[in-house]
Amino acid sequence: MTEVLKRVLPWLVTTLVLAFIAVTTDLETAWATVRATNWVTFVPAVIAVCVTVFLFDSWCLVKLFSRFVAPVTFKEMLPLKGTSYFLNVINYNAAAAGIALFFRNKKGVPFLEALASMLWLNFIDIVSLAALVLAGMWVSPVELDPKLAFWVTAVCGGVLVILVGSCIYWNGRFDWFFFGRFRTWTIFASFAKATLADYAFFIGIRLAFVGTYVVSQAVSMPFFSLEAGLRELFLFVPLLTFVGTIPFTTIAGLGTVQVLMRTFYEPFTPAYPSMDQVHAHIDAYSTTTILAFVLVRIAIGAVFMRGVSMKIQTQEPAGTVPNAPEPVRTNPS
Repeated sequence: MTEVLKRVLPWLVTTLVLAFIAVTTDLETAWATVRATNWVTFVPAVIAVCVTVFLFDSWCLVKLFSRFVAPVTFKEMLPLKGTSYFLNVINYNAAAAGIALFFRNKKGVPFLEALASMLWLNFIDIVSLAALVLAGMWVSPVELDPKLAFWVTAVCGGVLVILVGSCIYWNGRFDWFFFGRFRTWTIFASFAKATLADYAFFIGIRLAFVGTYVVSQAVSMPFFSLEAGLRELFLFVPLLTFVGTIPFTTIAGLGTVQVLMRTFYEPFTPAYPSMDQVHAHIDAYSTTTILAFVLVRIAIGAVFMRGVSMKIQTQEPAGTVPNAPEPVRTNPS
């Protein structure tokens, strides 16, 4: 029952939110906004942004897996990351499992140890987003609603507190109460291996990676006559991305994030006589750009899908796995 709920809930929430958007938007204004877009230049811009993000993300993963799992080349990582784009639309867990299977079959890495590195990177991404949101609140000229600002500060500050606690626990070797047992769990292998230098390096490159999201919004918004400065986007984009990481609330970026865009991007729209038209303009932008980015990522994944599928399913003969790491030894207790 729990597994069924996990699969159904994101689709249900997204469907309900999209239904809400559909019945509360001015469809005539939304369609006019889409038609006014210069598709001849918009499509190449989306492709260029997606390819840049794809290459940067792949480079980050090369650094991650080479540090925590097994040596991997940029050439090996490109098809893996590309295929994960395709699978992510269906199920994030399937994408992560596919990468873990590759390292198990081709590099001799235990399945959970490969997953552990991705779990650690997810944590780093959340920390990076929280740090950017707090920095954005400081440098952006936008003033959030006081109640929203309080909760955003509390949640993001809490994430940074967890980061400090994690570093103290894993690097300071403080085995409080029963927490020492976590060191023996393979799924936390990357947390156990990470040094403070690793945290600094990977938070740095993931901050830069999230910066590519800011750039993608800055590039795509003018096509829809939305005028926003980088300082405003420096707050809103990380905040929207942070909300998008909340489980069960969105599919491929559609849903809850779009509702927030209505509020955040309201000052950047052309002048309209009614708020319904303002929201419709933003809805047209959010739906079109989200779907455009998803379609380009699916296309990137489709290019690599067949070849990667064959590689993942083919296991290297025993004793021939290159660069096979020593197995992680855990305490059986």
